[in-house]
Amino acid sequence: MREKLKSLRIRMLLPVFGMTLLIVTMLTGVFSRTYTRMTLHQEQELNAAGFETVSGSVTPFITTAITETRTIMTDERIRSYVRLQYDTPADLIHARIDCKEYLQAEITRSEGIFGLLFMRQDGSIFGALPEGNFFLDDPEDNPLPQDIRKQIMDAPRGQTVWAGPISGAVLYGFETPDTPQHLMAAAWKSVDVSYGDCYALMLIDVSVFEQQFAALKDQGSVWHIFAEDGSEIYHTGGEVCTDPEKLIGQSNSGQIFRNEKGLPVCTFSMTMSSPAWTLVREVSMESFEEVIRGVRRSVWAVAGLVFLLGLAIYHFWLGQFMGQFNVLLGGIVRMGRGELQPSASAPFSIGEFETMKREIDRTSLALNNQMDTIRRMEREQMEQENLIREQERIVKELTTARQIQRSVLPHIFPPFPDRAEIDLFASMDPARDVGGDFYDFYFVDEDHLCLVIADVSGKGIPAALFMMLSKRILEDFARQERSAAAILEKTNELLCDSNQAEMFVTVWLGILEISTGLLTCANAGHEYPVIKKNGGSFELFKDRHGFVIGGMEGVRYREYTLQLEPGDRLFVYTDGVPEAADASDEMFGTDRMIKALNSCGGKSPEEILGAVRSAVDAFAGDAEQFDDLTMMCLEYRGPEETGEEQA
Repeated sequence: MREKLKSLRIRMLLPVFGMTLLIVTMLTGVFSRTYTRMTLHQEQELNAAGFETVSGSVTPFITTAITETRTIMTDERIRSYVRLQYDTPADLIHARIDCKEYLQAEITRSEGIFGLLFMRQDGSIFGALPEGNFFLDDPEDNPLPQDIRKQIMDAPRGQTVWAGPISGAVLYGFETPDTPQHLMAAAWKSVDVSYGDCYALMLIDVSVFEQQFAALKDQGSVWHIFAEDGSEIYHTGGEVCTDPEKLIGQSNSGQIFRNEKGLPVCTFSMTMSSPAWTLVREVSMESFEEVIRGVRRSVWAVAGLVFLLGLAIYHFWLGQFMGQFNVLLGGIVRMGRGELQPSASAPFSIGEFETMKREIDRTSLALNNQMDTIRRMEREQMEQENLIREQERIVKELTTARQIQRSVLPHIFPPFPDRAEIDLFASMDPARDVGGDFYDFYFVDEDHLCLVIADVSGKGIPAALFMMLSKRILEDFARQERSAAAILEKTNELLCDSNQAEMFVTVWLGILEISTGLLTCANAGHEYPVIKKNGGSFELFKDRHGFVIGGMEGVRYREYTLQLEPGDRLFVYTDGVPEAADASDEMFGTDRMIKALNSCGGKSPEEILGAVRSAVDAFAGDAEQFDDLTMMCLEYRGPEETGEEQA
């Protein structure tokens, strides 16, 4: 017993230690989140002022430089040199000198324009930079990298694109202490009727941005400018950014992350209006994390002191408890040895006995509640097992119902192997275990074949039962009548008399006279049939629809005729084909269905249905089938072809 109590002493310390750990974690977490929000809010205020300052100076600066460049292009000295149409070498030299002097004066006078280059359609280039002039009339001498040259020449007419950055040493072919390392080119294609296509390249040295960023007086962060393709144009830090996607992607997220150097940072960004460069401010959060670590150390120190104090109080209380327990245990041991004389000890108070009684009553109530819980859990488990058995029974019955429904529909193909005048194939794929679509075909006499395809409203077992009833009634009347309209009218009257479920069915019905190819049809609210004439393509035949069957008494249906010739094909279907949807709820549609039919128009009916189903499956992808898919295709071969095969 004493050993168990010692073990209990240790186990009782574990919840105390766990609670202390939880409280410390919660306190440091709350402080970290609060301090982070406060710090990021302060940085946001700095961002608003910084972004406004930079964009308010960079955008007008670049806009003015581009406007000045467009004005310079209109000068006749440039327009003349673009053409290179000179009678003598002397004229060419004079034109080059005039153009060079003009350009040198302009780039010296114009603020923000480092250099001006002009590229003809053939790739030859001329212009002026502070350390040299470019009059390279041979396209092979063009020093621009091939990717930058292609980017400029592919730009839409009149639209300014930014190419670069490019080192001045690439242009000059040499490098001096004053050669700029990062030049950006604002380029556009300008067309003038007097000299044709010409590409203007206004060069700016990105070091001019230093004065804009110097005005911010922001020493605790690094500013970056990225072009539209993600390349870095300028930065105020000491090193080039090697992972611009991470800086831009994490910006404005309110998250602290590690940059490519592994340092904690947060970033903020904006896109300037002109040009569409991305301005990113990278703020170091090392001091922020140091504050968090200091607070955590302080909280842990205080928590440790509180824990040690609580431990001392706990040991004092436990010593008092063990003293009383040892007295009780000693009395029980003496009674076990037969020593019935009471020993001298401090008396127990009435309050202690009352406390023990309350604890016993509470324990009894808790045990009673626990037993009720166990009995309730047993009942719930039994109900769950009954529910599982009921679900298994339903699944079994649905499987049987599906087998029955499939057996009711014609499923042996070819259905009439001794009738070579036709080839026929049909399929029905329900969206659930059983469906409401059905098809049917049967000879009502030696020369007349009845074709039916229908779609019952609703899904599941009710639709399947209504489908079987409708199918049977249609077949009974089809064997009595030769008029497609009369068959639908009598079926409608009979279904309306006993349609307490208020269900209805759409039906397309046709009676084909095998000897002549004359197809007499009627449509009760069903989809349009599709006809393919021999040598032609599948096309929708937009017949006149009547009202659905079972919806209203006294409906009259209009029948029409189609003349089928040998080689013609008929395709009928339910709305589950054109209304099949993909994951974005876009429907397959009749246009895709016609396209799928025409992709295999000369094949057998079975192959045609397989091609349409493959097209629907490819379009829908992983989307769940929403409606039953039912199709039927007939190829009319005619009596003449039959005679040839028999001969």
